[in-house]
Amino acid sequence: MFRAKLISFMSLMLLGVIAVCCISGSSANRNVYRNVGPYKWRLDGWPSNREPGFKARISQNGLDFLRDVGIHMLQTKIQQLTIPDIHGKADVKVGHIYYDVTKMHITTFSIPSATLTTNPTAGGLTLKTSGVSIKVHGDWHYSTHGFIHISDSGSFDAGANSITLTVTLRIGVDATGRPSISSQASDCSFSVGGLDIKLHGGASWLYNLFDHDIGNAIKDSLNSQICSTVVDEVNGSLEDELKTLQVIAPVEDIIEIDYSLVESPSFNGSINTAHKGEVYPLGNKTECPLPVPQIPPDSDVSRMVFIWITEYLPNSAGYVLQNIGFLQYNVTPDNVPAEEKYLLNTSNFALDLLIPQINKMYPNMAMQINVNSTKAPVVKVASTGVQAVLVGDFTPYAILPNKTLAYLFTLSVTISSKVTVNFTSNNITWNISSFSTTMKAVHSAVGPFFTSALQLAVNTAIKAELVPKLNQLGAVGVPLPQLEGFNFTKPVVSLGEGFLKIGTDLTYTP
Repeated sequence: MFRAKLISFMSLMLLGVIAVCCISGSSANRNVYRNVGPYKWRLDGWPSNREPGFKARISQNGLDFLRDVGIHMLQTKIQQLTIPDIHGKADVKVGHIYYDVTKMHITTFSIPSATLTTNPTAGGLTLKTSGVSIKVHGDWHYSTHGFIHISDSGSFDAGANSITLTVTLRIGVDATGRPSISSQASDCSFSVGGLDIKLHGGASWLYNLFDHDIGNAIKDSLNSQICSTVVDEVNGSLEDELKTLQVIAPVEDIIEIDYSLVESPSFNGSINTAHKGEVYPLGNKTECPLPVPQIPPDSDVSRMVFIWITEYLPNSAGYVLQNIGFLQYNVTPDNVPAEEKYLLNTSNFALDLLIPQINKMYPNMAMQINVNSTKAPVVKVASTGVQAVLVGDFTPYAILPNKTLAYLFTLSVTISSKVTVNFTSNNITWNISSFSTTMKAVHSAVGPFFTSALQLAVNTAIKAELVPKLNQLGAVGVPLPQLEGFNFTKPVVSLGEGFLKIGTDLTYTP
């Protein structure tokens, strides 16, 4: 019975020491930390001599996938296009013929072959298509205004093959750190070399005299209308889609993860991006002074997307949580379940076997335990594995009859754990595979005691209660930014010195 009670009590103690960085808890002091460090600052607040905490790459394989998705979207969009009516005049042997071409719409638009490649000169991507075919249906009407008035009407079908379409997408970064995309009229070319037109209905002997005039008018309209639609789509829908990309991700209304771009992407066979990869207090952009590990050059293009995350990201989170006072938790009789209140009692806690003087000095009194992280949690990533270390104080008090607190002792606990990292459902997930603890008495108002006597209880409490709670949170993980409809698939996680690398392919669901 005593051992079970001791384990339960130590679980409450260590809950604040380890899990408060991931589990919501109360905090007595959340002061915003001050800016520290001898850094040269850019106008956007990012120190110019720092490495990005987060990098990403879209390889040519990824561009090919995005091309296929984009082509499907473009074909759907263009087939919904309504072509403006055309009104013109043709001079034929019988006189002037005035014609109207109306209700035109595209029935088929096919892009059988296309390439999407990086364009370093334009700072973006270039889409080139070949063998494009298009079919258009509409109505026609003509009339003559000569001595003899003639008018007629019918429908037509027009088609063209071997059309070329080239579009350049200029990609940069906006003021919020999101990627931006744009195209100019000069970035698009659409060429219909020849158009076959068949007019139905009416007097064939007459409309054969001017069908080439209608064909040329339709071709000219298509040449201008398609590029106008493509440029509008890029500057409209695609740019609006990028504006929905979440580059600031709030967590528990306390901190936020900043994935924003720190510079424009680079284009050299692949798209390479550099991101802040930092955690801030919610609504506060004060920079963390910790060093950012350098991500070494890596030419890997075997997967569609690559993501490099430095240990700076979790360490900046630990720094923030430590400095805003979030890693503090007071265990009192008021914030434990009713069935566990008896544990916070100097007598019922049954410390007689370990620290019997507490029960003698303060018999049958309620207790309060203050748990406080004394150092920011540290995550160390190496090729051999991931290690997380947390150091905290455990300070119990006896609650006297007048509601004041009688200090008992302070115990320092260092917990070092080995962590495995995975990537599941677009989230970075983790699992604590093993841990070790060291303990020492910092100060005591109840005389000397052996901390080694508490070691088994502490380890048992961690294994029984804290590790499952942390691993439950780890199974949910932390989401990475993504565009709606796109999902990561078949991810592979590898470790380097100071960073982890994720290689993944993509799927798309409209």
